[in-house]
Amino acid sequence: MKLISDIRYIVVPRQLRVGVVSDSQLTPFRHKTPTTFERNLLACFGTLKKLGCNMVVFAGDICNRASKVGYETYKRCFNTAFGDDKPLLLSIMGNHDYYAHIAPRRLFERELGQSPFAHFVVNGWHFIGASPDGCGMYNGYAKVRGWLQEQIAAAEADGSGRPVFVITHNAPRNTVYGSDRWGDDSLTGVFDGHPRVVNFSGHTHYSLLDDRSFWQGSYTAFGTQSLSYTEMEKGKANGSVPPNAYSAPMGYVLDFSDDAVTVMRYNMRTGTEQLPDRRVLLPARFASVGVAAQTRSAPVFGEGKAWAEVTEKGTELHFPRASGAHSYLIVSSDGEEQSYFSDFYLGDLAEGESQSLLLYGMKEGVKDIEVRAVSSSGEKSEGSVRINGVRVLARSYRRKLAPEIWY
Repeated sequence: MKLISDIRYIVVPRQLRVGVVSDSQLTPFRHKTPTTFERNLLACFGTLKKLGCNMVVFAGDICNRASKVGYETYKRCFNTAFGDDKPLLLSIMGNHDYYAHIAPRRLFERELGQSPFAHFVVNGWHFIGASPDGCGMYNGYAKVRGWLQEQIAAAEADGSGRPVFVITHNAPRNTVYGSDRWGDDSLTGVFDGHPRVVNFSGHTHYSLLDDRSFWQGSYTAFGTQSLSYTEMEKGKANGSVPPNAYSAPMGYVLDFSDDAVTVMRYNMRTGTEQLPDRRVLLPARFASVGVAAQTRSAPVFGEGKAWAEVTEKGTELHFPRASGAHSYLIVSSDGEEQSYFSDFYLGDLAEGESQSLLLYGMKEGVKDIEVRAVSSSGEKSEGSVRINGVRVLARSYRRKLAPEIWY
């Protein structure tokens, strides 16, 4: 496999501001009207334009499967949003970009006019883009490891002490949120001993609004979530792809200064910064990385009324939202227990004092229900909410990646 060996030195005007996103998973089929995923991508590029990003990094899975149509949609959204004032674009392939095509890397290069492997030095900052070597879900970098290590060594040789941004589609195993399940074993050890490495990866779709999307060990890592739909761990009654998972595409915006790199989370559809009080500051020069201190506290319910209602959708619980709730534990008076994701993954779209949950897979009957909130680290709230005399209807959860049937 031929990998690029030259480093491109690029100067962009103004202070460097970089958008980092991934996983648009665009359809290979032509639709009369834009699909949800296309609309999310166009909204994302529009947000990055409004925020003044002069560089965009895309961490793979542009297409749902490798296709000329998918790449044409990607380019159309980019050109429509940015017009004549286009930022520098660094795109890599993901595992989906290899699917169902005889020559997927050649297709990528022909359609986007760039190699799926890149090393840019932009205003003095190193960005290394490394596509996987195939469609492997958990072992996609076996043939790329050596090249990655060479590029990191070349970046570190500049003596600046600045972070080295390494973009991969897959995440190293057991780092960011979701990498325990979807992580890549062939990346294990590649970044160890390189404290300047800051790795951004896609692939998992796990929410970047969870504290675990930011990881620090012997290097630093961020999970980018996705622009298509959010997916998280299994075992919740409202599904690993929870309700309206396609409605809140998220990504990062990085501000560069002489002293620090500020990492901000954004809802790319609404253009609103998420969790502004939990921005991540990376020093502009460092020799080592310490584990970041994270505040862990149990969720706390707000004040307000709790009730249940039966609608055509099923049995719906309403109760005061719990701050810091990643999920809710539902316990019924007949001993049945279920866990549900809270709507934290919707970010600013979940604003309001009340949380609503539709019950799925619970046995029919009239029962009393207790609700307890659970944090991302598994801590349960001291208080709970109780709703008596709930009439439960039997309903099954059906995940919906997006309203369209075909992608």
